[in-house]
Amino acid sequence: MGVMSRYVGDVFVVHRKGVLVAEPTGGVARRGADAPPQTWSATIDDETAGLPQISSGRVSAEIEFLSSIPDSGLIGRVVLLSPAADAAQSSTGVSPARADDAMDLLELVADGWHPYEVRFGELDGHGWEAFVGTLFPVPVEEIDAVLGAGWEQLVRIEPWLAPRRTNGGDRAAT
Repeated sequence: MGVMSRYVGDVFVVHRKGVLVAEPTGGVARRGADAPPQTWSATIDDETAGLPQISSGRVSAEIEFLSSIPDSGLIGRVVLLSPAADAAQSSTGVSPARADDAMDLLELVADGWHPYEVRFGELDGHGWEAFVGTLFPVPVEEIDAVLGAGWEQLVRIEPWLAPRRTNGGDRAAT
């Protein structure tokens, strides 16, 4: 059996069809009670370390990929849950005058970026938010080439997972 890839990212722990899973946060600090399932999730089982101390809210997860990435569904299993660091960054907002520009950019999001969420909505009365949640980090040069200069003033792009950093051994780097 080959080496399993491990990634880390913030998740919400939710019940889906009677099973506990970890889903991407979608760039928000709190999950809405009626939030639909995300494109991808990872299974959580009795062997997941840290599970007993996790109650609700945003947490950090280390996910072991079991195979190639499907178009949707399960991507692997959670091997470790721990408290999340800081709350998710919020957008500064897009002014109503630039709302159409932001929506136009969202239409250009490439499938190759593995987007799990592309949304445009009101941001707590402070303008509008354009958000793209990707499965993995997308190089800034690639985003620039697709969306053009100045996209970061209109669209917030946030990856869900990043490769687990190690110190060359079996232990995670600190």
